[in-house]
Amino acid sequence: MRKLLIFVCLLVLSSGMQAQKYYLTNQYAYDLFQVNPSAAAFEKNCISANAFYQKQWFGTELAPTTQILSFQMPVTGSMGSGTYVYNDRNGYFKEMGLHQAFSYEVLLTKKRKKRVTLSFGLAFMLEQTSLDQTSLVDPGYFDPIIDGSKEVGYGFNASAGAVLKYNDMHMGLAVTNLAPETNPMYKSPLEPPKAMDFHFHAGGSFKVADRDLYIEPLVMFRRNSLTDSRLDLNMKLYLPTPNPDFATWGLVSYRHNLDHQIGKSVGMAVTGGVVYKQFSMGLEYQLGLTTAQIDYGSNYQLILSYRICFNKKKGAIPCSKVRMNKKANYKFLGY
Repeated sequence: MRKLLIFVCLLVLSSGMQAQKYYLTNQYAYDLFQVNPSAAAFEKNCISANAFYQKQWFGTELAPTTQILSFQMPVTGSMGSGTYVYNDRNGYFKEMGLHQAFSYEVLLTKKRKKRVTLSFGLAFMLEQTSLDQTSLVDPGYFDPIIDGSKEVGYGFNASAGAVLKYNDMHMGLAVTNLAPETNPMYKSPLEPPKAMDFHFHAGGSFKVADRDLYIEPLVMFRRNSLTDSRLDLNMKLYLPTPNPDFATWGLVSYRHNLDHQIGKSVGMAVTGGVVYKQFSMGLEYQLGLTTAQIDYGSNYQLILSYRICFNKKKGAIPCSKVRMNKKANYKFLGY
């Protein structure tokens, strides 16, 4: 067990600890403002709160674990706010952070069956990182990297983005890590330089015609300015029941690395859950598809959600009206 914990810590050190910046898997499928601040308070009629608990290697001490709390609400008719706090632990490395996003929406076109808006967003991030090496010192071995100290660092950064929304379809672009590295734990010459991330996403919400099936596809492309790029495909489904207070839902996610000629499958996740009025619960299984992930196991994640709508809507499906698009075989959702 001790060897395993030392391996985890050394793995974090050898990777420059930058991998911790991407602990988010597909939480953005529930809170898009996590990668694009312009999406804060996408639903102008509701206040929503989400909680995520992710864990790997059950039964293993100091296994990778992440907890996230997020909160979205409209501030005015045009401005929205999105907040999340997180606590991430991987062996003896810990990171806690606060992310605050603000968005502002501009109405471009409004007709009976057409509404086009453009949103802009800005977010600020605060982080505290720590690495406790006191338990890794072994009198029988000498390693210049492990000195038995406890390091603590604080950092600040920002992100910005924009989202174009046509009825219930949207596409957006966001840039993270706008500021240079401020955390002293990452300023060593051995650490890779801070790199910007560019996120492009597109998605929407619609109801299949003549079927009680609501579909929310979401495509995400991320390009790191120094290292890698990846493509995420997400499909969220809602299935109502005869009781309007109950519904079932699911999410299927797939991640593909694009660094090579044809890329490489990185991972996928399958989630199933239930909705009762404003409360939602789901359980996700994340399957890693790389060699290391297959050998060392996959993750589980618990998702809890609660929403309060100003129109006092308490049904399981959070929409107030449905508009038929005569040019396509589906119905758009109206929020």
